[in-house]
Amino acid sequence: MKTLTLTCLLLIGFTSLTVAQTKSVENEKFVFLNNGATVGMIVKSVLKADQQRLKLTPEQIPKAKQIITDATVKYNEGVKKMKATGLNQKKLRVFAIEVETEKARNYKAILTPAQYAILQAQHKKMYPESKV
Repeated sequence: MKTLTLTCLLLIGFTSLTVAQTKSVENEKFVFLNNGATVGMIVKSVLKADQQRLKLTPEQIPKAKQIITDATVKYNEGVKKMKATGLNQKKLRVFAIEVETEKARNYKAILTPAQYAILQAQHKKMYPESKV
């Protein structure tokens, strides 16, 4: 009984910690926009666009949101580091391709083959030098 109680408490603790972390990340300012946009706003707009273009099902939406959040945070943190060390257009393009390619690969696990084909085609159109 003690083990079950301890397990439940740890599960609740980790769940609330993860939710709290996600909320704090979503309130962080997005590095390129000076209009007060946050990472959460960017995630919300990208998720909405992906829902429309990929026709995501309700089961796919939470996983897609996590993938988008991870990619947005990685991009935001990477740009902050690049600004500190010297940011130029070429470095930014290479980094964006890297983040978007990783996002597309992460999407593969949750998308149907037809949805993934749409994603690949649009990704190749936007980043022709990418290897998805």
